Amino acid sequence: MIIAGDAEMEKKVLVIVRDADDKAYWKPYVRRLAKIVDMVELKTLSCKGSGRKLPANPCLIIISTKVYPEASPLLVESLAGLYPSSEFLLAVSSEDPLPPLNPLVRDDIRHLVINPDKRTFGKDAASSLISLAIRKIAERDMIRLGDYLKTGTTVHVVRVASSDEKEKIIAGLEESIQGDGGEIELLRQKGALLADEMLENALYGAPRRDNGLSLFAKGQPRNIPLPEKIEFRYGFDGATLAMEVEDSWGSLSPQVVLEHLARGQDETGDPADDGGRGLFIIWRFLDHLHIHINPGKNTVLGGQVKLMTAENIFDKKGVHISSGAVR
Repeated sequence: MIIAGDAEMEKKVLVIVRDADDKAYWKPYVRRLAKIVDMVELKTLSCKGSGRKLPANPCLIIISTKVYPEASPLLVESLAGLYPSSEFLLAVSSEDPLPPLNPLVRDDIRHLVINPDKRTFGKDAASSLISLAIRKIAERDMIRLGDYLKTGTTVHVVRVASSDEKEKIIAGLEESIQGDGGEIELLRQKGALLADEMLENALYGAPRRDNGLSLFAKGQPRNIPLPEKIEFRYGFDGATLAMEVEDSWGSLSPQVVLEHLARGQDETGDPADDGGRGLFIIWRFLDHLHIHINPGKNTVLGGQVKLMTAENIFDKKGVHISSGAVR
């Protein structure tokens, strides 16, 4: 039986793990966050009459994939009934496979964080990304391009005026990735592919009629009239390439994003669904994807790619979907 506590909570976080070993695994990645109020094992939630008192109204509930969706498939549904205003984040160990995304669609879980292999990223990098996601969710804020980059890194901002500018914009991004060698060249290629998909999405996927149908055919030449806005932003700090595109439509929804990613994972998506396929490709090639949707106003879609992982396309990817107005 799950019992909610009565104490007043502000920006508190609850972490649910499978057992003592799982707790020991995740503790180093959350212990520096003062807002963590409780880290509990699944058995303490499952034992009737255990008297386990949980915090009232945590802003975020983090759940290990050793707990959900396979070990306890109804856990999120139960917790969502108890904490209707809480956000949920699924934490995946680098040692475990990425879980199927369909349960996340069903339970509206918008945040998925992968703990990278320490041999590849190092403990500090892993902790930093996890901490970033937790902090942004707790503060009801969005991830921004600069969050991925070293302080002082130049961020290029390009206002797109026409679809004809796409190749020039991509060339500018490639030129900004300074250096020589195989890894740098692979990062340029990966960045160019991502930039192409992001710009295509903003040009042709985002503009929608009231009935949800696309306003423009893919590849159709178009100028961007005011007040429509498409802005492409990118930066490279020598180790990380970060990029994002903003459109002024706000036509996506968190549910639709999750459905596209789940269909792509299952390879059941409609080949004619260019918007969904493009979104899945972007997620597939980024190391981490962030999407912020202000419905009917704007969408920001972006993420990061590490130089040291440029040659890899990982099966496990994180995603952070936020919505609504932010400060």
